[in-house]
Amino acid sequence: MKKILCSLLFVLFLASNSFSYNIDKIVYVSTQNPTGLLQVFIMDGDGSNKKQLTNMTTNCLHPELSPDGKKLVFQTDDYRIFYIEDINVPSEPYFVFGGSNPSFTVDGDEIIFNSDHEFISSIYIMAPDAPDADLLAMDGYCNQQELSPDGEKILFSGFLDGTKQIYLADLDDTTDNYLKQISDNEDSNLEPDMTSDGSKFVYAGFDQALRGTIYINKNGVEKELTKGLPSCNQPKFSPDGNTIAFVVIDGTNVNLHVMKDDGSNTTKVPVSLGNIGTFQWIDNENIVYDAGDDDRYSIGIINIYTGESKTLATGGINIHPFILK
Repeated sequence: MKKILCSLLFVLFLASNSFSYNIDKIVYVSTQNPTGLLQVFIMDGDGSNKKQLTNMTTNCLHPELSPDGKKLVFQTDDYRIFYIEDINVPSEPYFVFGGSNPSFTVDGDEIIFNSDHEFISSIYIMAPDAPDADLLAMDGYCNQQELSPDGEKILFSGFLDGTKQIYLADLDDTTDNYLKQISDNEDSNLEPDMTSDGSKFVYAGFDQALRGTIYINKNGVEKELTKGLPSCNQPKFSPDGNTIAFVVIDGTNVNLHVMKDDGSNTTKVPVSLGNIGTFQWIDNENIVYDAGDDDRYSIGIINIYTGESKTLATGGINIHPFILK
C-alpha cells in the first residue's frame, strides 16, 4: 500500500510540475485553406478548435485582437488595413485605411498603424469608421511603435537629425517637451520595447554592415548587451521585465535566445521547428512563436527554462501568432 501511495504521489508531483501556460485564444494566419493564401484563423490556447475568420483574395498578415477579444484588425500584403467588429458574428472584413502593422488602443476603440498618408511616413491613429486618420507621431519615418499599457505613451523608431533613433512620446503632453530620445548611439536603432512600468527600454541598433546589437536604457543610461554575439534583433521584455528574449542571426540560422536584463546568462532556446520568425511572451517562462524553413512554418510554444514545447499549428505556412491571455 505504501508503494502504491508513493507512486501516486510521484505522479501527482509530475502533473503539478508539467508544462503549463495560460492562454485563452490565439489568432494567426495560415495557408491551411482552399485558396492557399494566408488567411486569419483563431484557435484555443492548446491548439484546438481552429476556425477560419477571413476569406480574402489576398494574403492577410499581422492579426491582432482587441483587449476584450471581440474585435480583429489585420493588414493585407498590399498594405491595406481591415477590421472585423465581432469575430463571433460572420461578416466581411471592413476596409479601414491604407497602411501596415495595425494594433488596437488600450480601450479597443481606435487603431494605431503605419502609413504614408499624404506623403508623411509615420504613425497614425483612427477609429475604424472615421473618415480620416490623425498623425500620432512626428514627421520623420516613424514606425515599429509600442504603446504603453496605460495608453499614455508611445515608444517608436523615428528618423530625426539624420539618424534612426528610439523616441518616447507622451501623448498627454501638449508642450514642446512631449518627445524624449531614448537611444544614444550611432547605429540605426529599431525594434524598441519597454517594461510595463516604463522604467526600462530595449532595442536593436544596426551598424553600416547591418549587424544588430541589443541595447538597454535603464535609468537614463544606455548599455550594450550582446557584445561578442552575431547579429541580434527583435528584443522583447518578459512581463516582469527581468528577462529579454531576442533573435540571433548566424549565417543561415535564426535562433531564439534569452538573457537577463544586464546581459548575463545568455541562453539559446531550443526551438526545433526551424528558423525563428516572430514571437511573443505568454508569461515569464513561456513564449509563443512561429518557426520553419522555406515554404513550411509552424506555430509552437516553448518553456525557456525546461525546453518543453508544444506545436499548435502545422502544415503549410502558419505565422504571426497573437495571443489573448
